[in-house]
Amino acid sequence: MKRMDSRERVLAALDHREPDRVPIDLGGAVVTSITVRPYVALRERLGLPAETLRILDVIQQLPYLSDDVLDRLGVDTRMVQLPPRVTPGTEIFDDGDYRAFIDRWGAKLRMPKEGGFYFDYVEPAIRRLATEALDAYAWPEPDPSGTYDELAEIARRLYHGTDHVLMGAGGLVGEGIFEQGCRLAGMEEFMMALASDEPLAESVLERITEMYEASIVQYLEAVGPYLHVYQYGDDVSTQDGWMISPDTYARLIKPRQRRLVEAVKKHSNAKFMFHCCGAASGLYPHLVDIGVDIVNPVQVSARGMDTARLKREFGRDLVFWGGGVDTQRVLPFGTPDEVRDEVRRRIDDLAPGGGFVFAAVHNIQAMVPPENIVAAYETAAEYGRYGA
Repeated sequence: MKRMDSRERVLAALDHREPDRVPIDLGGAVVTSITVRPYVALRERLGLPAETLRILDVIQQLPYLSDDVLDRLGVDTRMVQLPPRVTPGTEIFDDGDYRAFIDRWGAKLRMPKEGGFYFDYVEPAIRRLATEALDAYAWPEPDPSGTYDELAEIARRLYHGTDHVLMGAGGLVGEGIFEQGCRLAGMEEFMMALASDEPLAESVLERITEMYEASIVQYLEAVGPYLHVYQYGDDVSTQDGWMISPDTYARLIKPRQRRLVEAVKKHSNAKFMFHCCGAASGLYPHLVDIGVDIVNPVQVSARGMDTARLKREFGRDLVFWGGGVDTQRVLPFGTPDEVRDEVRRRIDDLAPGGGFVFAAVHNIQAMVPPENIVAAYETAAEYGRYGA
């Protein structure tokens, strides 16, 4: 098969056609990247010089990834996104044994000074969810005019000057309509509202959705002409199944997610990637119905997430972006040979007929040894050749 460039390769896979090899992603989105510690170790393993790290996602501790690493691993994607969920100029402050900050929604997050891996949400913005509290709450402001001007220029240069596929997400669109409700008021409070005071919960969901729609439009007015994939996430699943009832999802969450998909497709030609961790296969028919193109992270260790079955049932309608290697056991704790075997298995399941982009299940975590990362990406590049 004729060799394709990165853009041709990914777009073929997104069109459910077989490219020359399985496309590869690392760091195209804030759910397909690598955390600071393994990134530093990976650079050393690859014989690349040490560099001054810049943090893209404070909460997850994701660094900006340099082209030298991405090129060495055969990565076909690049990110065009500003740091998510944190207002520019946010200050991290001392909080005893922790470092802490207040996010743009007013929630408090903190991370242990010693041995911490990420910032965790510890105090919601609204302590007691009630109509009076919502009326008094200071909702975040949209990004100022001109926020995306520099990013748009970066996207334009990448689009015209490279053959990479460009991915991103914009502004206030953080961790989903459902998830942001849980973060705003705390999971217990918001879940209780869903169960016992649906009008109150729906008023929260509607306000978040309206803000997300406006943020999507603002971002895509700047970056939309250059964007290939728009990434959105909303975790409604645990590792065993639904976190909320399917009926509650279908009535309250799904119609609002549909509006976000429609906004992205109205203001760009980007494919819509939906990120949901856990046992998400029951969600997939709903995603097909609302126009989602791509699912991620394809958490292969969760219940019902057998990749061969998922490909049979959903492979004509959905692209699988992720699921390339189990990140709960094999990638952090397996040998390089076990990693290679795992990658081959997932490629065998997901790659036939196109519709698969290789990435780990979610971001590569701190305990993953660099030799396993190299084994995974080298195997994807070598074994993932079509017709080989």
